[in-house]
Amino acid sequence: MEIHSGTKLGVLLIVLSLILLFSGCTQPATAPAGTPTPTAPTSTPAAPVANETLKTELAGIAATFAGKINGSTLAAAYQEGPNSTAYAEVLGQLRDFRLSDPRIKFVYTLAQQNGTVWFIVDSHHGLPEASQYLEVYEDAAPELKSPVTAPIGAGPYTDKWGTFYSGYAPVETGEHAPVFLIGVDMEA
Repeated sequence: MEIHSGTKLGVLLIVLSLILLFSGCTQPATAPAGTPTPTAPTSTPAAPVANETLKTELAGIAATFAGKINGSTLAAAYQEGPNSTAYAEVLGQLRDFRLSDPRIKFVYTLAQQNGTVWFIVDSHHGLPEASQYLEVYEDAAPELKSPVTAPIGAGPYTDKWGTFYSGYAPVETGEHAPVFLIGVDMEA
């Protein structure tokens, strides 16, 4: 009986070794001389691919935020300015959005008309690094030179606040001009 169980164990080990060998789970102890040993590539994804992925992600984040902003309230904040209830309501939402993802540096709303872009509400309102109400965005991302009609990603680009990747999405206000946007920035 002991011989039979030893034989079973030996056959089992041989079968297991053959399975491992043929499935590529084992390697010979040394490579034959003159045969190059294949190596796996160790490079990371190319920067352009990573950039496009981040821009797509930011466009999606901006679209999500834009869907949560009440367009009528944003239009009222634009018309009434920083001392209005509408402005305070939008500001509170933008601050909540910024805190929802620690990677986000800035969240703000913009107006776009005739090739000009200007700020409306900035989540950093009242702080030194904030944009100002109706401040023209002189060094806006190139993607903002044309009217934004769908979520887009931008960057990297540099403005007076730093170098960023951004997402922009239109906010439905029922008005056709200006175009209202939400912007989301992550530092590059």
